[in-house]
Amino acid sequence: MIQQLLERAVDEYASGRFAECERTCRATLERAPGDEAALTLLAMSLDAQGQVQAAADVFGELARLHPTVPEYRANLGVMLRGLRRFDEADAAFREALSLAPATPDILVNYGLLLLDMGRPGDARHRFLDACELEGHDADARVYAALACIECGDVRRAEELMPPVATWPALEPRLRGDLTKVLVQLGRAEEARVLLESDAHGSMDPTAMVRLASLHERTNRIYEASALLERVRHADHPDTHVDALTLEATLATRRKDYAAARAANEELLRVGDLPLQARAAAHFALASVADKQGQVDEAMAQLAKAHAIQFELAADMAPDIAASAEEPLRIASKWLDPKDAVFPPSADDPAPEASPVFIVGFPRSGTTMLEQMLDAHPRYVSMDERIIVQACVERMERMGHGYPRDLPRLGREELAELRAFYWSEADKVAHRAPGQILVDKNPLNMLRLPMIRRLFPSAKIILALRHPCDVLLSCYMQNFRSPAFLVLCSTLERLAKSYANAMRFWIHHAPLLAPDALVLRYEDTVGDFPAQVERIAGYLDIEERGFLVEFSRHAAAKGYISTPSYSQVIEPVNKRAVARWLPYRKWFEPAFPILRPAADHWGYALPEA
Repeated sequence: MIQQLLERAVDEYASGRFAECERTCRATLERAPGDEAALTLLAMSLDAQGQVQAAADVFGELARLHPTVPEYRANLGVMLRGLRRFDEADAAFREALSLAPATPDILVNYGLLLLDMGRPGDARHRFLDACELEGHDADARVYAALACIECGDVRRAEELMPPVATWPALEPRLRGDLTKVLVQLGRAEEARVLLESDAHGSMDPTAMVRLASLHERTNRIYEASALLERVRHADHPDTHVDALTLEATLATRRKDYAAARAANEELLRVGDLPLQARAAAHFALASVADKQGQVDEAMAQLAKAHAIQFELAADMAPDIAASAEEPLRIASKWLDPKDAVFPPSADDPAPEASPVFIVGFPRSGTTMLEQMLDAHPRYVSMDERIIVQACVERMERMGHGYPRDLPRLGREELAELRAFYWSEADKVAHRAPGQILVDKNPLNMLRLPMIRRLFPSAKIILALRHPCDVLLSCYMQNFRSPAFLVLCSTLERLAKSYANAMRFWIHHAPLLAPDALVLRYEDTVGDFPAQVERIAGYLDIEERGFLVEFSRHAAAKGYISTPSYSQVIEPVNKRAVARWLPYRKWFEPAFPILRPAADHWGYALPEA
């Protein structure tokens, strides 16, 4: 009789008759209290009906009756996560892993809990652990890539992507999460194809709001707004946070600051809003307040945002967060003058066979310069990548110390490093024959020794901007890199990193004598035609018109990876010049830190 009841329950569950399965399981348990199979089917049927608390109670009973079975504790953890009882779920998953530490499903589900708890660093480790095990599914790779991006590890995320051939077979929820990874990796067109398939084929609200967000991110504002209206009318609970976030962004772009404020404040009232989303809402409210001239409110919102981000940084990179040292560790890799003479070689690439490097402290106008060159058919840019840093790390794996051993790199080692650079660049930049690569990574200014060793004749454009405008813009940005979460946590700490970066350049430029053009943001927006002439003359560009009309090219390009993606499609303007002046009182403690660099570059600072 018991066996017949169990067989009937299995058939009912398999055919989707979950309420009938529940009744059959309860009838079985009246005859055989504690039956393991009946309890398991009961928990599964309750979960399928959305009765998460009841399912959690049953999985808890199974874990008590069978303490050596890890799956029951893991399933209990999944249910408790759904109930937002995170601490209890954490304990359940840790108990499950103590019994079965090498189980991919348990590791992935624990990683998802850790993401919900605002612990992306710990989540990343669990997902990566799952990826190293035989039999792991695509979800381990997708979520590991997402966590790597949250932790600023884009290179690892790219390596973790599941093969393209497997994408159609992924369930819709996982395909949606895959699109998040694709967008962050600059593969927006692939993400659009996946999202349009789900949004228009199944009318899935989650896919629709993600597609709308992608439209906004690629500056297709009309399409984003139209799709958001359809999602808003659906009023689907799973899309609430994403829809509110997009609504706030679109309102800001159309300068409806009251609507943007209301949407962000509603976001902050969501009780279980993840920490990253909570910080983003505070950053957005700060931006609205700044645009309305409410500087005290802007700084109060920024303080809240940075407090959350520092908490996240402490999870992702505790060594950086807990240290008083410079978060940008590469800034300490100074080259001694005796090691700054690199022997020339017949293998050294010519200028036209070298990238053009655009460097400068972040938020100094580097994206505008990149888009100006990308608009010219002779040049092609790539999404911001840390390929030069990867070359530094590869050199160290060769057994050399960086930067002191740069002069001692042999011919074959240099050839290997250059080949590695181009292989990485060609993964993201599709160069036509004869095109010159534009490598825009602001903090490559701290890797000048490696650039000069690999590409001695490379053209380098150093972007400058008033240090206080740079600091304010950085302080108002929602960065992902753990190092940047730490260095932007206070204006004083940010000022120290800026000063260190400038000292690095000022020390190394005379030693290494790069072929560099210094461009000031204020000059570029103040007399754009004159600066176009300077850039064109420096790079020997005859067709100036492409550079002048760069904003049209940027608008047509679609995805632009940097935070200023919505600004570079606008005509050149002076709105961001001297933006820091209303915030002067907050900058006064930083003036002594900034003064040496400001004096060197000819930027005026008031007396504190």
